[in-house]
Amino acid sequence: MSAPAVLRDVFHAIRQTWGEEDDGITFDNGPQPISRLDVLVHRAHGSMSLTTFTTIGMSIAPMPVGRPDGPSGGGQRAELRLARRGWLSNEDEHAVAAQLANLAAYPWDSGAPIDWGHLVGLPREFPAFPGCAAAFLSGPLTATDKDYFPTAEGPVRVIQVVPITADERTVARTMPPIPFIQELMTRTDVYSGRI
Repeated sequence: MSAPAVLRDVFHAIRQTWGEEDDGITFDNGPQPISRLDVLVHRAHGSMSLTTFTTIGMSIAPMPVGRPDGPSGGGQRAELRLARRGWLSNEDEHAVAAQLANLAAYPWDSGAPIDWGHLVGLPREFPAFPGCAAAFLSGPLTATDKDYFPTAEGPVRVIQVVPITADERTVARTMPPIPFIQELMTRTDVYSGRI
């Protein structure tokens, strides 16, 4: 069975923007409507110092709307992207991909959407990011990052996943999202662990 048009559009947009992936990791049997989620891996090499991970499958349907007083992002389609400085082992790549797959399933598991500016607590450290047991969800972090992928179903938002420490999470709760991520990026390498 061929992939739905929205996922084909996302796949082509990723390849057009960042080139052919070095690997892909597939997760089956997610919560409906996500029966399959792929995580594309672009490894660090040459002048590219970051290994990046991008989900394909979360945008199969708009995220649940949730409560009227709940978090924003409901009703929109999204995919996740994460960057880690340097080369990772296959084991770390799989662990990062699994964490992203779990995060991509969260809106359907919980009934609450995710969006730019949200904070997500994790039960343990984010794989390959020592010291980071939470994540800040952001819009574009650099001038070359995408904010959305155009598709036949409308725009698919690109949510940058930035693993953060407990202290950084505490600070994030006291600041608007854009000033928080801008200030964090001036103080630390958000593409690495903090230990």
